[in-house]
Amino acid sequence: MNAAKIARKFENRSPRTGHWALGVGRWALNHLPRGGWLPALLTLLTPAIATCADSQTVDRQTAQPPEERQQQDDRHLPRAVGENEIHWNLDRATRVIRPGQLHPGLDDKRAGACHVLDLGDRYRMYYWGSGTKGNVILMAETPVDRPNDWTPRGGALLAAQPGTEHNAGGPGFPFVFPVEGRRWHMLFCAWGKPRPDKKLANTTGVAISDDAGATWRYHDANPILPLDKPYDRSATGSVSVVKVENEFRMYYTAIGEYFERPEGVQTGHGNHIPRIGIGYAIGADGISWKKPLPNLLIAPRGFDADPYEYINSKPFVLRDGDGWRMFISTFGHAYRIRSLVSDDGLIWNRVPSGPDGDLGVGAPGAFDDHQRSYASVIKHGDEYRLWYTGNGFGATGIGYVTGRRE
Repeated sequence: MNAAKIARKFENRSPRTGHWALGVGRWALNHLPRGGWLPALLTLLTPAIATCADSQTVDRQTAQPPEERQQQDDRHLPRAVGENEIHWNLDRATRVIRPGQLHPGLDDKRAGACHVLDLGDRYRMYYWGSGTKGNVILMAETPVDRPNDWTPRGGALLAAQPGTEHNAGGPGFPFVFPVEGRRWHMLFCAWGKPRPDKKLANTTGVAISDDAGATWRYHDANPILPLDKPYDRSATGSVSVVKVENEFRMYYTAIGEYFERPEGVQTGHGNHIPRIGIGYAIGADGISWKKPLPNLLIAPRGFDADPYEYINSKPFVLRDGDGWRMFISTFGHAYRIRSLVSDDGLIWNRVPSGPDGDLGVGAPGAFDDHQRSYASVIKHGDEYRLWYTGNGFGATGIGYVTGRRE
């Protein structure tokens, strides 16, 4: 689907007030006879549809435009929910990788934000490590039938580039995908030199492998995403990529404006907080990308969430039956994992969850008793296998939980 078609698909999307009415009205016009009770039905729906057209103003409660919230804020929309829910075996959630376990010296301070790939007979994990070389990307493998018998592979696949502005602090948040044959790409979040304004110094970069992900080199064009939209003008970060026909679709963490903390709101970033959501880009070669949307694909819900939500980040998207499922990490007081579902990968509905998201947190004293974040998921038959990051953005390691649809 090219950029023009995607833009047209979204330009007529209505805000949540009257969204259902607009949909019913369009269905009626396309499927019901022109006479009879069709005019009465449309007359009944007209006020709600008009509300859609007239509501392109900033919502004072959430301080964000409805057109950005409409794709994903669906708490008031009628739809079937139960079929989308996953029952997670939370009593069996456990830590499977500790810092320093796989690559001593390279991941003693951090092991987290992993991406797990299914290679047929084995899983391969790429993850963000921190140790004597600073921020690095590391690798491990395990048999599919023993999904957490991890063995380290190689050393530091990628490390900091001290002579650069964008990657002086090194890479994190790897996402790996095959492009053609043995040529694979790794997209990553680069940590740049600290900024005078104290804002996050993150950009998105790419590394290339010509041997199916065993060794890597940085691409010369980094960073690959310009900070050229209102919703990503401050920074970009972690990504998830899927291929649909001959097109790559990138879902990425987009950091836009910084704003003053709303009165009475508790945050994890002080009084001047970032607005972070999920952006969307498309490309043919895995290096050059276009951003077809004028707004965020998934926006934080502000006061429409409990607690107040100002971050939706670290997307992970996978095929799920005939549609798509996205896992994100949302932030109010701490990170929580939540999910959304979509028929086409563009229009997303949130799967309802409470203040602690889909997975909650661990028991007091556990490695994940403060937060669970940064999901990477593989479907093994009808089982969802999910790896996540515990407290401290990997300072306590990587956890694992399984689930099935109810």
